[in-house]
Amino acid sequence: MGVIIGVIIFYMCIVLGIGYWAMKKTKSSSDFFVAGKQLGILAVALASFSAAISGFVFVGGPGLEYKLGIGTLWLTFPTSISFMMAWLILGKKMRFLAEVRDCMTVSDAIYARYESKGASFLAAIASLVGLILYLATQISAFAFILSPIFGWSFKTAVLIGMGIVLAYSVAGGMLAGVYTDVFQGSIMAVASIFVFAYTLLHGGGMSNMTSTLAQNVAPEFVGPFGLVGPGLAMGWFFCLSIGIVGQPHIAHKFYMIKDIKKLKWGPTIAAVAGMLGGLLWLGVGLVVRYKTSIGALDALSSQEAVKQLLAGNSDYAIAVFLNNYTPKILAGIIYAGIASAVMSTADSFINLASAAIVRDIPKVFNKRLKANQELKYGRFAVVILSVLTVVISFVFGKSGVAILGAFGWGTFAAALAPALGIGLNWKRATKEAAFSSILVGLSLNLILEIGSKTGAAFYTKLFKPLGIYNGTFSLVISIIIFIVVSYLTSQSKLKDDMLAVMDA
Repeated sequence: MGVIIGVIIFYMCIVLGIGYWAMKKTKSSSDFFVAGKQLGILAVALASFSAAISGFVFVGGPGLEYKLGIGTLWLTFPTSISFMMAWLILGKKMRFLAEVRDCMTVSDAIYARYESKGASFLAAIASLVGLILYLATQISAFAFILSPIFGWSFKTAVLIGMGIVLAYSVAGGMLAGVYTDVFQGSIMAVASIFVFAYTLLHGGGMSNMTSTLAQNVAPEFVGPFGLVGPGLAMGWFFCLSIGIVGQPHIAHKFYMIKDIKKLKWGPTIAAVAGMLGGLLWLGVGLVVRYKTSIGALDALSSQEAVKQLLAGNSDYAIAVFLNNYTPKILAGIIYAGIASAVMSTADSFINLASAAIVRDIPKVFNKRLKANQELKYGRFAVVILSVLTVVISFVFGKSGVAILGAFGWGTFAAALAPALGIGLNWKRATKEAAFSSILVGLSLNLILEIGSKTGAAFYTKLFKPLGIYNGTFSLVISIIIFIVVSYLTSQSKLKDDMLAVMDA
């Protein structure tokens, strides 16, 4: 582990240097929350890619595939089209909103579009809930990476990981996260190709692995839908494709773009990076399950990561592969890349959540903090959010990083996609429709997910037999409510600047 730890320390010194530079550049709430609206398209595209995947893909993905098979790739296929949809549907409109209404958050955009404090307040609450869930996903992924390297328990790794992210976030704000994304996002996209090559080498090729797994595990494991079935797999694809326009950590990035003329290059950069990251998901999950099925890991069962994997903690699949089947320098780069990806993504999430607390919610009650107060209290809010994140990671972290991430994504999609994605492109949409869809989408998805996690009787009897992803079901209901209520209520007259934004 000496070489791996050495590479990690060197890599993290670079990342911390970026964070220190960002701290020096962070002088106002605009710098802290939207990076001063001065970022190039490469930085925004790579930040979008990293925010959308990071720990979810690099840790949770291989673990989910190890458990459920190739069908889990339906969670990664949307990257080929979702970034394009986000850029086309939201890109120009969100950037112009930052100019005409000085917007910094998704809640700001909702208020600008509908002039409804109720809808804006619910958007802030939905953002806060989803961001904390996503933040717990990242910290749990961090723990799965740190614990086998340093021999820490999962909870100890969560506390240390949260402490590192906390210091990083309080100091540099959004600038730190975005510029770290540019550095590590590029490295992880390229490194994923090398990892995939090593999975083919140690698995004897894709054909050998799939045929062996079909025989030793189940034919369905390597089928197009894996062990999850077509309903759930296609539900994932639908929600992760359409639902991207409701993800505040994606939509928020458009506020930061300096030159809107270069916007057209963003989706290509983000989508290509996302698809390369998907190679790591495909290869690692498959080869580690292959090694398990032929008994190759039995001789390594003394290792803590292998022991945890064989005991059912499938998120250790990436650690098992890196520790045993890749060159130590490459393993160190991947470990450090995942850790810094988690840091930068968690930084984005935690600062967006703090913005909801110190900017969005007070605004609903006619309280507006000064810019220097937003910066001060925003940093304080980061500390409070960190405590909540640790609690959620302790309770749900070991249930699966990808599952926890899907919970967060589905919450955002169901609550915000109609009001934001449809609302900024459809003038007939009303404030009553926005309020109703956010309330129903948020509440329904939370009720279904909590029912699923607790095994509630209503969920077991009514929803589980349907085999549908909760986020997809909630999103469809939210869209229907948004459209129906819009037609049942009176359309408000839009102001000239808002009309110009929608016509952009």
